[in-house]
Amino acid sequence: MQITDLPYLVQFLLALILTSLTVLIHLCGMNWVQHYFNRFWLRANRKLTKRMVMVGIMAIMMFTHCAEVAVWAIFYHLLLITPDWHSSVFYSLASYSTLGETNIILTEQWRGVGGLEGINAMLMFGWSTAVLAMVSLKLRSLDE
Repeated sequence: MQITDLPYLVQFLLALILTSLTVLIHLCGMNWVQHYFNRFWLRANRKLTKRMVMVGIMAIMMFTHCAEVAVWAIFYHLLLITPDWHSSVFYSLASYSTLGETNIILTEQWRGVGGLEGINAMLMFGWSTAVLAMVSLKLRSLDE
């Protein structure tokens, strides 16, 4: 049995490495959210300031998710899985957002990678959602 006989195992192992990178990026992003929140939440006693805190946090989260999309796009591009850089970014964005609709068809050897990126993204979106819920609860507690 050769390694080429186990394409999904190889894809899974590579996806595990990429997922580890995205977890590290996400950890940095969520630490940035915490730092931003701790810096501004005491000033968030006015409704406008609360809104600005939420806008800032959402911007940090969007930046974090885009950095994670870039990690996968770089992988697709460096391994020539997609035809060019723009296709790499587009395919990664479609897979990460779980939209899944692209005109890019991967070779047999790489077909499972998009689904694995989608699984990774669901975990990262879940993490972001949990952080956002905690921020929302803390901001709401200021009203009480």
